[in-house]
Amino acid sequence: MRGFVLAKMPDFLMIGAARAGTTAVHSYLRQCPDLFLPRLKEPNFFAFEGERLACAGPGADYINNSVTGLSDYQALFAGAPAGAICGEASPLYLYSDQAAERIRRHVPQARLIVVLRNPVEQAWSHFLYATKQSIETEPDFVRALGLEEARLAAGWQPLFGYSRFPRYADQLARFFERFPREQMLIRLYEDLEQDPDRLMAEMLEFIGVRSGFRPDTGQKLNAGGVPKNRAFQDFLMQPNPVTRAIGLVVPKRLRWAIRDRLAAVNLKPAEAGMPAAARAILSDRLGDQITRLGPMIGRDLSGWLRP
Repeated sequence: MRGFVLAKMPDFLMIGAARAGTTAVHSYLRQCPDLFLPRLKEPNFFAFEGERLACAGPGADYINNSVTGLSDYQALFAGAPAGAICGEASPLYLYSDQAAERIRRHVPQARLIVVLRNPVEQAWSHFLYATKQSIETEPDFVRALGLEEARLAAGWQPLFGYSRFPRYADQLARFFERFPREQMLIRLYEDLEQDPDRLMAEMLEFIGVRSGFRPDTGQKLNAGGVPKNRAFQDFLMQPNPVTRAIGLVVPKRLRWAIRDRLAAVNLKPAEAGMPAAARAILSDRLGDQITRLGPMIGRDLSGWLRP
């Protein structure tokens, strides 16, 4: 039919894992002129397609603002130049129990990228992130781990299931059942930290970029930490009369950029590290996942089992 244009869909997806460098990788991939990634990171479409979202608890808007309609999702790629390779990054896809089947239904040939992090460390990083965003109200990680089931039962977002979120062996099994292994690139967070240039070269080749482009990987993005001043962090991150007034005159994207810059200045490293009691809880809950995962992906993960 003359004039008919097939709606765009992604050629590749970065499906996880959360707190494993996805923000940095998304930024590096967006530098490549051969690729098109929407400015909106984490649309979460394949996790929540067709659903009416009513997530409760702190930070619920992250889930409730997800893209759930197919036409709205396709619109994210409408600005892609002719011939560009399209993709997006939504770490919830690895966690979601329905995303694998939805991806197979809509984009069965899509290339799937996964970067995995030691799940015990990932859970701690998730807690620090939630604290940084002022959505975690419990300052004690051990107590937060004890609240997981009650919070999830109350409809809080998946982030608060700190030890549920990184069950990688169970999650990858869903994708292995539906996609050939050659369609998936699985790497570790350590690969990104130790040699980001090599990892990005592998990703670009896997996606299909043949131009030889190499992104600038020097900038460290979305680093974790704890607030120097919790009251100031809450002021930045939580709605209040001042920020609402600013929102009337400052565009949202600029407002968020300023907020995030100020929040980064207010961060310091988590000097104490993860409490030993929390590490013991997480090792007990996630040890079997690590043991199963190594043979699944052909990597020696014995180091993840040691403190």
